[in-house]
Amino acid sequence: MRRILFLASIWFAAVPTIAVAQPRALGHTVRWDLVRVQQGTALAGGSDVAKDAATGDTFTLTGSGDVKPANGDAAGGGTIVHHFAATNTEATGVYVVIGFISWEPGGGQLAATDGIGHSWEASAGVLKLMIRIFRAAGGFSDAVLTINCHLPGATIDVEEGIELRVGNFDALPNGGVTLFHVMK
Repeated sequence: MRRILFLASIWFAAVPTIAVAQPRALGHTVRWDLVRVQQGTALAGGSDVAKDAATGDTFTLTGSGDVKPANGDAAGGGTIVHHFAATNTEATGVYVVIGFISWEPGGGQLAATDGIGHSWEASAGVLKLMIRIFRAAGGFSDAVLTINCHLPGATIDVEEGIELRVGNFDALPNGGVTLFHVMK
């Protein structure tokens, strides 16, 4: 009988600990930013460029947001400028995240001062999102935005920057800095 009471007391003592720890076990939140580095400090509010090799068109994006990979939740957005190389004209708009595709964490160490989050939360990685682009002239297009972050010591090797697949365009990184923070 003492053994049963002892085991029961361990069980009841452990249940609150398990219940409190369970939300952390369900996953984490990943914040993403297209950043600018000023005076050796990574700050939100930067812009990244992706270029389509076939046309020479460029897409300049700003933005930030967060995802919860465990449940596929994603949010965020920013601005977009499409520069048409053939006509030297631009189209502007905004975009919002409409879906989560995938997240591959990469670890690593941030070499700059962290002006966005805690430096120990900084991570390299690859994040793929579905976005909806709302053109200032009207209408919208759905696209896939891939955010690549490379940090020293990362476990994955990616080209820093963004990729954008929209319509017939397949734009690859052409300048800019990105950063992830994995918040546990």
